[in-house]
Amino acid sequence: MLQQLKKHISDNLFFWIASLATIVVYFNSLHFNYISWDDPEMVFKNKDVKTFSFLSFFKNQYVGNYIPLTMLVHAITWLIFESNTFGHHLINLLFHIVNGFLVYKITIQLFKEKNSATIAVIIFLLHPIQVESVNWISELKNVGYTLFFLLGMLQYLLYLNNRKTKQFLWTLLSFVLSCLFKPSAVVFPLVLICVDILQKQKFEIKFIFNKIPFLLVAFIFGLINLKTQASAQFINYAHQFPFYERMVNAGYAIYFYLKLFTIPINLSVIYPFPANSVVKIVIGLVFLMGIVLMLFWLYRKKQFGFFVIILFILLNLVLVLQFVPFGEVLNADRYMYLPIIGLGWLLGLLVSKINLKLPIVPTVLILVLASLTFLRSNKWQSSIVLYEDIVKKYPDNFLALNSLGVEYMFKNNNDKALMYFNRAINIAPYNYKGFYNRALLHLKNNQPKAAIKDLNQVLIMYNYIKAYVARASAHYSLMDYNSARIDAKAALLKDKNNHRAYFILGNCDNDQNDLQNAISFYNRAIELNKDEPDYYFKRAIALGKQQNFKECIENLNSCIQLNSNYFEAYYWRGVAKVNLKLNPCEDFRMAIEGSFAPASEAFEKHCK
Repeated sequence: MLQQLKKHISDNLFFWIASLATIVVYFNSLHFNYISWDDPEMVFKNKDVKTFSFLSFFKNQYVGNYIPLTMLVHAITWLIFESNTFGHHLINLLFHIVNGFLVYKITIQLFKEKNSATIAVIIFLLHPIQVESVNWISELKNVGYTLFFLLGMLQYLLYLNNRKTKQFLWTLLSFVLSCLFKPSAVVFPLVLICVDILQKQKFEIKFIFNKIPFLLVAFIFGLINLKTQASAQFINYAHQFPFYERMVNAGYAIYFYLKLFTIPINLSVIYPFPANSVVKIVIGLVFLMGIVLMLFWLYRKKQFGFFVIILFILLNLVLVLQFVPFGEVLNADRYMYLPIIGLGWLLGLLVSKINLKLPIVPTVLILVLASLTFLRSNKWQSSIVLYEDIVKKYPDNFLALNSLGVEYMFKNNNDKALMYFNRAINIAPYNYKGFYNRALLHLKNNQPKAAIKDLNQVLIMYNYIKAYVARASAHYSLMDYNSARIDAKAALLKDKNNHRAYFILGNCDNDQNDLQNAISFYNRAIELNKDEPDYYFKRAIALGKQQNFKECIENLNSCIQLNSNYFEAYYWRGVAKVNLKLNPCEDFRMAIEGSFAPASEAFEKHCK
């Protein structure tokens, strides 16, 4: 047994070295925090994940994606690790390493050549362009769908060898599971046709016939994905260019990916949409025409290995080349996670054909790529570090500037937050999000009039529910109860389950001593969101005004349970206890520790 293990390691030495190097270069990132883009909505503030709402994963979309199996894995990870990001990063890394093993196995099966498999797996595991998919917790969908995509390919290769129905069904099941992780897997049937071409060294029409079940599955998931992206407003009509321009953009995007693969420096989470310059048009057209001519020439010359590899790359990129406009970028590192396998195959075959000496090539590749990946990985240690890295490379990037403003606002660095929001708005005055976030900063700094001015601008550009709610809060703080109610009700017309709008309506009635109405609104807000301490606190105040001190204390208990540093709640719980002739001293003492001024006088009066 030990001898067999030694032989296996010896025969596959560079695979094991590459896998170990992957663990080493990503080890530090296991201790990184999550990123504020998508990670909170996908996992850390997602009620479905925290409560393991199994059916919800199959009924709902998340951040514009229908990804039920991805959400199921997130929920299982939450069950084990809860909010500890170590566990969530670990799952992504484990998927990545398993994917590397599958790449190695498939390459050997496809090309019958271990040296090519060695190069391919090193590229796949250690190229720095892969960092985004491995380090971004939300990209579990990417590494997850790839795992079942590759499992399906492996099962299909087994089916071609033995023609057993079992292997065919396993292939189909793997495809369905891949689609349930991420609908990008819909290109899988076309990839299987590529495998057929490589195996038979020609194309035959019969290759399509046994793909009919796969094509039906692809059609269904394709429709689901289009509907999901449209409903979540991920389809970006601002980038709905004329057909010829889409072709130019596609050619330029492929060129840019090849550039990133060949010279993996200055990588970024965001690459701005390229300006419609003569250079871009020439590069895009020349590159696209060059690829078409190369495919035609390779097929005529029966160079099916290279022909299939290029098709594999193109098929796995076609959905992200902006033929259907979505998102804000033309290129993204994560879009290369699966296509990079094809580039690894190309490099592996070229190395084999020109007889470069091994083990020099894999050794150099591991050292160079591992070093670059380690450096790139460290840019993911926090949201601020990541976004500042983008701004350093692209100083006028609105998304990064706006996100930096939000991060510094959360850290109470209001001056920096305002600076970044102002820069974002100056660069993109047509984008409502900059005005909205600056309005939130004004609200936080008790500047409701400035907030209302920005929110008015938001609502001119976009009928945004959150802007109505925020403006209602600003009006409430100015004691303009009528305007606050109008905005809160406008938000509820668009979203009847907006708990914040109910809370503001409750506050208006509470301040005007319509206590029963106020409590009804607070009840509805809490029914919709049981995790907000402010809701319990304000309901407690309304109950206290009604002299219902018992229920008042129960609500203050809930408030303190959700936020143990809610010192005003301790004070009012002490006041309620005084009215019930209970000992209030510990509550007043806690309020004093939190520097809540009225508590000192109350303590002197009731506890000495």
